[in-house]
Amino acid sequence: MKSARLLYAPVAGDTVQEFTRLLHDPQIRRYLLDGEIMPSSWCEERINESVRSFQQRGIGIWLVREAISSELVGFCGFLPIIPDHSEPQLVYALLERFTGCGYATEMARTAITVAVAHARFTTIHASVDACNVASVRVLQRLGFNKRLTVQGAFGPMFLLTLITDTATI
Repeated sequence: MKSARLLYAPVAGDTVQEFTRLLHDPQIRRYLLDGEIMPSSWCEERINESVRSFQQRGIGIWLVREAISSELVGFCGFLPIIPDHSEPQLVYALLERFTGCGYATEMARTAITVAVAHARFTTIHASVDACNVASVRVLQRLGFNKRLTVQGAFGPMFLLTLITDTATI
């Protein structure tokens, strides 16, 4: 799969090291994992979960690379995070050197497009720490609306929803 500037490949057993390296990156941990360093076994479980999701629904987690350089940028896709939702939640994360280039918007837009086309999502959920202003802007730009504010590990966290028939993707 590809978008204008990026290439996407599903995470799989042979990508455990790359996926783990991303999840251990301080920038990614700061905003996605509340600073925690997850063990390799946790990363392997997420990969196995993603592989099953691709088999069942056509969506999961993709590793993302720059099309020109093939350099690893980050990952995006869907993970079951919110326990009271039947649908997985949109997630995306970038290595710090790739922030500010519009890649987060491109990655999220691509993941949403696939979720709507292949998995028939009509509603997409995302959550973001209020202090992650750039990510809040990305989600709002794509048409997400704040549904709820809850207390996260580092302060307020927004739960957002996108109704796909009104999306601006």
